[in-house]
Amino acid sequence: MKKNLKIRSTNFKVALGDVNKNKETIKEIIKKADQDKVDILSLPELSLTGASLYDGYLDLVDSCEKALIELLEFSKDYKIIFTLGFPFSYNNKLYNSIALILAGELLYIYTKKNLSVLEKNIFANDLEDDVIINILDSWPDFNPSWATINQLPIGITIGEDELLPIPRSLRYKEKAECSRQIILHPSADPKFALKDEKISKAVEFLSKDLTYIHTSQGLGESSTDFVYSGLNIIANDGEIIKSSNNKEVDYVGRFSLEVDEESLFYKKFDNPIEKKEKFPYLPVYEKRDQYINDVLEIGASGLLSRLNHIGIKDVFLGVSGGLDSTMVLLTIVHAFKKENLDFKGIHCYTMPAFGTSHRTKSNAYRLCESLGLTLKEIDISEAVKIHLRDIGHDGVTADSAYENAQARERTQVLFDLANMGNGIVIGTGDLSENMQGFATYNGDHMSNYSLNASLMKTEIRYIIEAIANDTENIKLKEVLMDIIDTPVSPELINESKDQISQKTEDIIGPYELIDFFIYEHLTYHLSAKEILEDTYSAFSDKYDLDTIKKWLDSYFKRFTTSQFKRSATVDGANITGRSFSPRAGFKIPSDMAYKSYIEDLDE
Repeated sequence: MKKNLKIRSTNFKVALGDVNKNKETIKEIIKKADQDKVDILSLPELSLTGASLYDGYLDLVDSCEKALIELLEFSKDYKIIFTLGFPFSYNNKLYNSIALILAGELLYIYTKKNLSVLEKNIFANDLEDDVIINILDSWPDFNPSWATINQLPIGITIGEDELLPIPRSLRYKEKAECSRQIILHPSADPKFALKDEKISKAVEFLSKDLTYIHTSQGLGESSTDFVYSGLNIIANDGEIIKSSNNKEVDYVGRFSLEVDEESLFYKKFDNPIEKKEKFPYLPVYEKRDQYINDVLEIGASGLLSRLNHIGIKDVFLGVSGGLDSTMVLLTIVHAFKKENLDFKGIHCYTMPAFGTSHRTKSNAYRLCESLGLTLKEIDISEAVKIHLRDIGHDGVTADSAYENAQARERTQVLFDLANMGNGIVIGTGDLSENMQGFATYNGDHMSNYSLNASLMKTEIRYIIEAIANDTENIKLKEVLMDIIDTPVSPELINESKDQISQKTEDIIGPYELIDFFIYEHLTYHLSAKEILEDTYSAFSDKYDLDTIKKWLDSYFKRFTTSQFKRSATVDGANITGRSFSPRAGFKIPSDMAYKSYIEDLDE
């Protein structure tokens, strides 16, 4: 027997942690689906709670159970198969679960197998397949290895389950006995630059010989560490049929029970050894515009989400005339344009002191003017001198106290201004420098929200240069190009106002090397020896092996000894997938010995 089935993938602006509100929203979604004659409705992972609650799920178990009871009763009047994501408690353990429901009946419950690093702190993944458990006076099959509803074969795979060595959906496919199977993939995908395309390609592959529905959380999630994609995809037999961010997508397909005698479709990958690329983290030219748009959109969405949650419209930042503050300012302007916010809410300050050069200060003014913003100046030199005198410093010796007092004074000024103006301070520190601890603790290391936290310096330079090349704003183009050409410096000491003498690359190493180290370290977690080999393969035409080894040794030493700074970093959306967030990023103990990283470096 063949029948046309209408399938819908949809998400909604989740009320984070508000189970009752999400329950009522889901009721309305079911009502609308019924009106639209939908047969199968796919909702995202943890749809009852939101997917960014950290340990907050522990407090929501009872309210989720009550909501599930109410939704089962409500759904009796609707002949729609739908998924419901919620934390399920069993034997004093919590499971990230998806219930499959039809007309008031709890048919199956699936629990997530492949937990993310963050989820392992709260959820378990040891519930066996094909077990029967009593829940709410029902006896649903948990983690069925094969399930059918009215002879329609359906499999559910949750979030990172598709990243297992053999994706969970392929395990269902091994057991399939008919040609048209439906896979529902509720998920909660952090949005990184160009990641939507990667997900789409994965869905194309996984949908071979079946219909595949991918549904991700999106709006309403916390922007503490991520922005969520809200990606809805329906694919059939290796082809994307519909795809949209934070908008429902529908598909009508004809399904039958026919024996599939074909073998599984596997793709073989060849990985020939070849010279490493210098900048593997930068997009190919054809993807440049999409990459830059993704970076700006994710940063802007994270910032706007935070502003909306706390109910303010004013941001405060220091504009130095360097790459980092320029990138942050461009992102803020993008966010304010996106929401049609008044530019008067962007409060820019330059705070010159002992090491500030004429060039960077001038560029700060030119940048703000080209963007239609007002830059205010507060010279902190006298305030720092008074502070140094108060603590018994001679005000001349250029030691760490001399340098850090300037950075901390700037941070204090910005926070006080934000308090006066009912706003928040936006941080400008980037991934390259934070991985090296090259920031003043409780100085430029601190803010209310960070926009550059997952961007490396080379990426920031690339983005700014692309914007400069594309803009029709001549004044903006000119100042951006000069900012790109300016040596990177903290400008805390200087021999002359006309020349930058303190250069960051002389202290921590060339950014192109540092960023390559970070990419290989955070992306693949390679050993120091492997990173050394790959770096030499990529940069042997520019650096000898001893030079690379010197800076790699320095990288790991700075990385390990500065973990205490990263352990106290502020919220900020992960834009690139590389993060040192103490909540959801890569982290180590603050007391870890750096020699454990480099012990194989001399082999």
